[in-house]
Amino acid sequence: MAVQEYPRRLTQPMRRRVWLIVLVLYGAGAIADGAYHLTVQLSPAARANPVAAIPVAICAGLFWPIDIIVRRLLLFS
Repeated sequence: MAVQEYPRRLTQPMRRRVWLIVLVLYGAGAIADGAYHLTVQLSPAARANPVAAIPVAICAGLFWPIDIIVRRLLLFS
């Protein structure tokens, strides 16, 4: 069995499939984190105006990898 010195690059359909999988996983994480922020127990100030939690949930959904890391760092500080 010969080993290629320069392995083949991904073909165009395979590259699209990989990006599609990555985007679907990112979207699933965004939906899960946004739903978490909408269902988490709200502070007393947020209970007075629950509509204010919607922009926070949307932002958290978009930036969920950063949100998860920061949440862990704040928990242990």
